Amino acid sequence: MRTPTILQQQLLILTTGLLSAATLASWKAQACGVSGVDGAAFCSLSEHKEESRPRWAVSGGGVLTSTTLRFSGGLRGDETRNAAFGAIACFPTARTTLQMALGSTFAGSLNMPDGRYEFSPGPTALLGASWQVVDRDVFVLLTSALSFSATRTQRPSNSSAGYEAFDLRLGAEVGTTLLKVIKPYIPARVFGGPVYWHYLGTAVTGTDIHHYQLGAGIVLQLANRLNLFAEVIPIGERAVSFGLALTL
Repeated sequence: MRTPTILQQQLLILTTGLLSAATLASWKAQACGVSGVDGAAFCSLSEHKEESRPRWAVSGGGVLTSTTLRFSGGLRGDETRNAAFGAIACFPTARTTLQMALGSTFAGSLNMPDGRYEFSPGPTALLGASWQVVDRDVFVLLTSALSFSATRTQRPSNSSAGYEAFDLRLGAEVGTTLLKVIKPYIPARVFGGPVYWHYLGTAVTGTDIHHYQLGAGIVLQLANRLNLFAEVIPIGERAVSFGLALTL
């Protein structure tokens, strides 16, 4: 039997934790929280009265990704990256969300034909927006996010090299509310953007071999304005994201 990979173990632990937490929920839910893979929380607040609904939210958490990149010259490399983030979102209307997230890559690697390149810590940033087009028994959100990350690759026998990535994502998220406190949803996204790197002294440009994501997510209300959100993406660019969001 093949030993599970680290990402598969993380997916199993996260899924088990979410199912356990869901059985303990008993608070009345706000319609808040759908998370993107980049970690920033989207909130839908149209069920609240306009004069009393929250106008802001803050969130924090982590993102783990695993994918394969195709570089110029026919090169391919398997990439894993972990990042932590903090985000702030505003709700100009009951159906729209604008958000900004800042964070840092803190671990990861790129496996190339000549060996493994480790990522050093580096900044990440995201700007996003969402629009809730349906808010009934089933909700539908359209989402977008523009992100940037910068890091450096390290190998003991070579000097470090800069590694920058840009990314634009467009998607839709469809879900419902269960027991008034649990919001499962299905995200589907398409994305694209270049990666700039120096490999063995030569400038190369890369991109993901997968330009799509399909998975599942959940939002669980822990208290009146506090929500846990998590997402598992097994199809396309694989990812796990999780965190807490507090509406203000």
